[in-house]
Amino acid sequence: MRRIFSEITDNIIPSLLNSYSVVFFFNNRLVALILLVVTFLNIIPGLCGLLAVLTVVIIARSMGFDKTMLKQGVYGFNALLTGIAIGTFFEPGPVFFVLLFLASLFSLIISVVMGGWLGKYGLPFLSIPFIISFWMIHLPAGQLANLGLTQRNVFWMNEMYSIGGKHLLDFFQTVESLPINKMVTIYLRSLSSIFFQDNLGAGILIAIALVAGSRITFVLSVTGFITAYLFARFIGADMVSFSFYNVGANYILVAIAAGGFFTISSRYSFIWAVLLVPLTSIMILFLSKLLIPLQLPLFSLPFSLITILFVYFLVLRVKPGKTVLTVLQQFSPEVNLYTHSNNLDRLSGSRYFPLCLPFWGEWTVSQGYNGKHTHKGEWSRALDFVLTDETKKSWDRSVNQVENFYCYNKPVVAPGDGIVTELIDNIDDNEPGKVNTVQNWGNTIVIKHLNTLYTQVSHLKSGSFKVKKGDFVRKGDLLALCGNSGRSPEPHIHFQLQTTPSPGAKTTEYPLSYYLLRKESGHVLRSFSIPEEGDIISNISTCGLLRSAFDLQPGMMLRFRYSINGADEKMAEWEVMTDAWNYKYLYCSETRSSAYFVNDGTMFSFTSFNGNHRSLLYYFYLASYKVLLGYYPGIDTVDQFPLHMVIRNGPGLWLHDFIAPFYQFLKVKYFCKQVSADLPVNPSAITLEAGIIISSIRGIKTKGKGYVKLERESLHEFFLDIGNMKIWAQRSEI
Repeated sequence: MRRIFSEITDNIIPSLLNSYSVVFFFNNRLVALILLVVTFLNIIPGLCGLLAVLTVVIIARSMGFDKTMLKQGVYGFNALLTGIAIGTFFEPGPVFFVLLFLASLFSLIISVVMGGWLGKYGLPFLSIPFIISFWMIHLPAGQLANLGLTQRNVFWMNEMYSIGGKHLLDFFQTVESLPINKMVTIYLRSLSSIFFQDNLGAGILIAIALVAGSRITFVLSVTGFITAYLFARFIGADMVSFSFYNVGANYILVAIAAGGFFTISSRYSFIWAVLLVPLTSIMILFLSKLLIPLQLPLFSLPFSLITILFVYFLVLRVKPGKTVLTVLQQFSPEVNLYTHSNNLDRLSGSRYFPLCLPFWGEWTVSQGYNGKHTHKGEWSRALDFVLTDETKKSWDRSVNQVENFYCYNKPVVAPGDGIVTELIDNIDDNEPGKVNTVQNWGNTIVIKHLNTLYTQVSHLKSGSFKVKKGDFVRKGDLLALCGNSGRSPEPHIHFQLQTTPSPGAKTTEYPLSYYLLRKESGHVLRSFSIPEEGDIISNISTCGLLRSAFDLQPGMMLRFRYSINGADEKMAEWEVMTDAWNYKYLYCSETRSSAYFVNDGTMFSFTSFNGNHRSLLYYFYLASYKVLLGYYPGIDTVDQFPLHMVIRNGPGLWLHDFIAPFYQFLKVKYFCKQVSADLPVNPSAITLEAGIIISSIRGIKTKGKGYVKLERESLHEFFLDIGNMKIWAQRSEI
């Protein structure tokens, strides 16, 4: 019995509800419930829609189709529309219910088949299965003597009277007679037409659902409607048709789909939404001439065709433009936007193979990109490094010999894992001030890291190589010693990235993963940046305790005893898991929450959180959002949260949502720094201080603060004070 109840609550009910909300591209329970009520303003169509969805859910689950697609409502919403349409246009009876079942089944078949076909190209099938399924019933309906037509959609108030009597009828008549602007009235009736209705009450409820579900979606719906309204006035079209059987809904849905669902909302996506609405209007006029003589209603076909063409249009771009396709769909324009904006900055490094500096210690960039001496033309994207003293001199001026330059004979190390593909040796060092222009690059090593990604290190000392061609090297392995061979007037390391293995190939711009930049105020952490000329920089040296504490491997179990606001202690258990794409995450089975993370050996970062925002795992996600794995007291590790992960729905966030595609004035920042340790070198206990700060046009305020303690090579304890919540947790082996 418990298993059946769990199946219903975890799968059946979400599949049913999301079949309603996904009509407007949501997976939102509140929106679904409002839309469910709207469909039942016309009882028979509402019941038919519910039966159709239930039929599809049961069949799809029993047949073993994709549970995620079903749970998201992707397979169910076409059946919903099919059921509502059949209930709207035909009288119930034995034949009616058989055809309802067959049409629902057919909508599922078409959805699965079109999903497999169009899905290969990254395209949606939208409401085409509904249109085909209904056409299949509608076109031959005149030949079915036992299937009668009805005008239920016209006389829907009669049903209201039969259900609620005079009081309910008076209520709806009052709503219908509200003194609302004509343009607003047409907009609301256009919304109601999505569910084959033509009444203000349904339109008002749908508008409320849109605002509750997404402010961006609501703005897009209004934008699409106003654009269509103005264009119709411009070309002289009949505005009455806007609320007739989905005609006006086409404009609204196109704007929502193009402006905030299939693309990341921005000023550019809004421009496309405005441009596509007139195209939809022309498409409606065109298809009307083709289909109405065949007695086939348009419904949402223009919206589906225009949207599919637009998405494929964007997919076929050679380079990404200002209009960004939504890669990870989270069924909320706000969540998609905030996640994209956040990842654009903090996860930009994930696109790059991590490379470090090719030396130990702290060196100076003597010549950067587009340097004034030799970094020009095809070789402009290169870096030269030297060792300097406190007076910024690179050599002891007592004797002008290569041995007196600080960097001469110093180790040169591998900037990343790879294979040695080219190696040039046996070129003598130059005397200081002289250069070898014949053997320009001097002693050189080229390492292949990936296909079309190579690093070249040049001007090395002859006979100092510790590797040979074909060797596999790891980041930090000793390669050779710094020399003064080739076109090198003084000892230095020349470092460049290139796409081919040939020594001296054309250079390419490429950031270094992590390094420390020395400033007068202290050291600053740089992530996936390119050093500039004059910078004094060094590699990150990781700390054993930090490495082991955050080395979370699949199969590991983490158990914590914890207390919230001083209440009785509870137990929480997390497991380190990997998904189908080999991404790691912490999973709490009790709260069904997951926190995805990456650990590149230098930095531990959480990338996303899904689940209960009251779970201990969520608070750990907040406290340990980004941790540097090197021991550097006083250096802040700074990052930024997606807004929706920290700020709850409220007036402030809602106001921000309305204008977020154009300007974002809210930011949630995270900082972490090491504040104490038991030893200055290789500590066995470290305390990290964490903080969460919200910045807005009104200033900066602290959202939360806490600490994370590491002991015995593992996470030991953490604490977070966020708002009115104080969470304490300690690692437990029980």
